[in-house]
Amino acid sequence: METAASSDPGNAAELVSRIRAGDPHAEAELVERYGRGVMMIVRREARHVSDDLYQDTFRIAIEKVRQGDLREADKLSAFICSVARNLVIEYFRRSVRQEGLAELAEAERPRHAEPNQLEALLQQEKAGIVRQVIDELPTDRDRQVLMRYYILEHDKEQICADLGLTSLHFNRVLHRARERYKELYEKALSRRKKATGH
Repeated sequence: METAASSDPGNAAELVSRIRAGDPHAEAELVERYGRGVMMIVRREARHVSDDLYQDTFRIAIEKVRQGDLREADKLSAFICSVARNLVIEYFRRSVRQEGLAELAEAERPRHAEPNQLEALLQQEKAGIVRQVIDELPTDRDRQVLMRYYILEHDKEQICADLGLTSLHFNRVLHRARERYKELYEKALSRRKKATGH
């Protein structure tokens, strides 16, 4: 990630000291020195949002250096790589959560604009269907996983700890629960359409 001249641990430590002292030139030098490597990381994983992740990487890295969160200044390069990779992981984690069970998110999300009476009624009915479908899921674990992960937005690690699941097992449980949910949700919508005639 660094050139031969910038890979010297003493050089990195000096740069860290200057950033902590509030030297704006040091911050610009940090971006110049590590910019290429950071861009390679974020473009490889998330090309369409690479500019945002690139900027966030240096914003967060500089803040952490200023606050003294980097304990070993000679590991500056590894530290910045770690910030970039963590941002990419967090971006995809949010994307998966937003895409999964879109019906749940939409039904539970409050409307910013004031809906008319018909829209409000339809939204209320949809939310009722979502809750009914969750209640109809065959196992308590499925109900908990879907409600806590998508509606309450609890951390995956906390859900795993509470339910005694490994990360891999959680992924399997979540996938199966989503498939059961989708099947039941489609049936519930079909029943409602037949009952209402539209």
